[in-house]
Amino acid sequence: MGLQRVLQGLAWSGAGLLVAAFLMGYAAPYLPPARFWWTDLFAVLLPALAGAVGLLGIGLVGQGAYSGRWGRLGIGGALLLLVALRFGTVPTGEASGRDADALRVMTFNLSPAFARGPDRERTLAELVQREAPAVLSVQETWMKTRSASDGGGLFVSWPLRVLLEDSVGYALPRARPPETTIYRPVLGQVRLDSMRVHPLPPSGGSDPRSRYTRTFFTWQGRPAVLYNVHLHTVGPRPWDLPGTAASLARWRTFLRTYRAGALHRADQARRIHRHIEQETRPVLVTGDFNSTPHQWAYRHLLQGLQAAGGGATFPAGWPLVQIDHVLVGPEWRVGSATVPGLEATDFVSDHRPVVARVRWRDGYEE
Repeated sequence: MGLQRVLQGLAWSGAGLLVAAFLMGYAAPYLPPARFWWTDLFAVLLPALAGAVGLLGIGLVGQGAYSGRWGRLGIGGALLLLVALRFGTVPTGEASGRDADALRVMTFNLSPAFARGPDRERTLAELVQREAPAVLSVQETWMKTRSASDGGGLFVSWPLRVLLEDSVGYALPRARPPETTIYRPVLGQVRLDSMRVHPLPPSGGSDPRSRYTRTFFTWQGRPAVLYNVHLHTVGPRPWDLPGTAASLARWRTFLRTYRAGALHRADQARRIHRHIEQETRPVLVTGDFNSTPHQWAYRHLLQGLQAAGGGATFPAGWPLVQIDHVLVGPEWRVGSATVPGLEATDFVSDHRPVVARVRWRDGYEE
């Protein structure tokens, strides 16, 4: 009897810890990050936690209904309701409409340092030609513009060089800021009118990696603007830091770095959102948010916009979380969003791209 009680106590303690972790991750998008940045760590695990809590809820409901323990029935029902509210619906798009009426938008974190060589260049070209986005936004891939006095030419990293080949068929915006290194370029098979670059904290004034771009383009005779963003990195994982696995110093370093990154992402999301609110053109937002749909930075950027969805994008080899996103303004409606399979992106990037199909909402007038 004593052993049984001990085991029951351990089981209920484990269930309590599971529910507590689930609730902290669940609440992360709604809590101020200055004080509750640490809840983002639980939010990353929320899909897995929700699955476990769902099973626990089913067990409590069944046990409560069978034995007449209405408290357990109520707790189990409440847990199932929370899971259903967050995960019961996902963006599925609208299947109606011809594909010719849709704008295909692709976002892809494509670091030149990740892989290169003829095989990788061919793989990248084949992927983009197969997905055929009309607008392609990439992160980490860089280009450097020259001044008009130097001929207005470009230095580009190898992924851009591949994408700008005539056989692939993409072009950069017609007007670009001179003498600027750009890490958020946008390419198109539609008319891209111009691009502007905007700094972000903490170092956007001096570091071109800490900036986002706004690209003005025209689709079916109507003007629009596309934001290409890459929010502050999460930082090194504990297992990538020097030291032993049991080192408390390693984990303290990780938590300190993670806190700084979470606060920077929150600040960046606020600034970008304020800029979006001032737009007079229909908006698309693409990029690597370094934030899942259950974290604060993503939810803040989502305000007033719609999520295209798509699925997990990172890491590419075995995607567990979606941190690459496409968001659209109310003037658009989402037809579909997909994440291409591994065979298309293997060794080209450590991310998978998201490809969204959007079209003008019925009745939209400028």
